Amino acid sequence: MPLSQVPLPRILVALALGGATFLVVRPALAPPSGGGPTVEVPVVARRVAAGTTLVAADVVTARLPAQAVPDAEAAPTPVGSTARVDLVPGEVVLAARIGPRGLAALLPAGARALAVPRAAGTPPLEPGQRTDLLSAGRVVVPDAAVLAVDDSGTTVAVPEPAAPAVAEAIAAGAVTLSLAG
Repeated sequence: MPLSQVPLPRILVALALGGATFLVVRPALAPPSGGGPTVEVPVVARRVAAGTTLVAADVVTARLPAQAVPDAEAAPTPVGSTARVDLVPGEVVLAARIGPRGLAALLPAGARALAVPRAAGTPPLEPGQRTDLLSAGRVVVPDAAVLAVDDSGTTVAVPEPAAPAVAEAIAAGAVTLSLAG
């Protein structure tokens, strides 16, 4: 129906609702005023996958309103560190979300990284997935985190107490990986 044929009360209601919405949303869209304190923090410049070592192009320094910065500790020098989790553009780089260079950043506390050679029947695994380590027909380590995958095998995180037994089973060629849900 052309605008000229729309009843006047409908137009007035639409204008009133639009105006009210604008008044409610406008403060959230406005740039921060100069009245509040700001802080300089490292911010993710582009998507960074977990396990990736951060380079200078991944991080920029930004001045943000203090109230917009998480209470957690920002990473003082993130370049050269490894992302423990996926990082998205615009997020403040927090110390808890990055770690030392390499796979050590991905290891949970109290865990050890072990490489399991690729064998026939190994399911296609990806970093971040979970796997059960099987040996001699039983589960040796349930729900282990997959840290890395390459042509030669899969690196998994196992609890420190289980590491010697798993290493022995790997040396004997008796470990099978099973994708866990």
